[in-house]
Amino acid sequence: MDAIGSINVSTHLPQQSLTLRQGLERYYQANPDFVRNQDLQVGIMRIPWCDMQRHDIMHVVTGYSTALEQELQLIGFLLTALTWKRPWYYYAQSFVVFLELLWQSIQGKAWGGIYHNPVQVCQLYLKGVKQGLALPQKINAAIDPETVLDRDLESLRSEYGIQNAGAWDC
Repeated sequence: MDAIGSINVSTHLPQQSLTLRQGLERYYQANPDFVRNQDLQVGIMRIPWCDMQRHDIMHVVTGYSTALEQELQLIGFLLTALTWKRPWYYYAQSFVVFLELLWQSIQGKAWGGIYHNPVQVCQLYLKGVKQGLALPQKINAAIDPETVLDRDLESLRSEYGIQNAGAWDC
């Protein structure tokens, strides 16, 4: 009598990738206090909504969360991953935020109850800078979000060679 082996066939289908729009909605649900659909006044500087939305989109595409460690990586990434023609405050944001956090670290200050020493602050920022430099294709800093909102995140990441840090599509 022949023994018949059984084959265990998984009934789980691969999960379909979220669109950027869906990922962005998850991002805003997780951060309900974030300003949406309006410009943001920061001191004497006004940041247009379209630029804030692009920053938020990059959180979703990269998968970086809004935790300070990942925000540091994101601003380093944005410095080198985007095309160089962009508003001046994109550069200011990257350098000024990094320098402010570094200065606070040197003074021994913690953010959100977590202290990062100056070396850690530099390492996190430079990790993002290196990731941005490694992209095979730069991201258009002036991209119209409406042209990419309905694309799936996996294809966007693949197109630009972005490794997903995983924060928004779980």
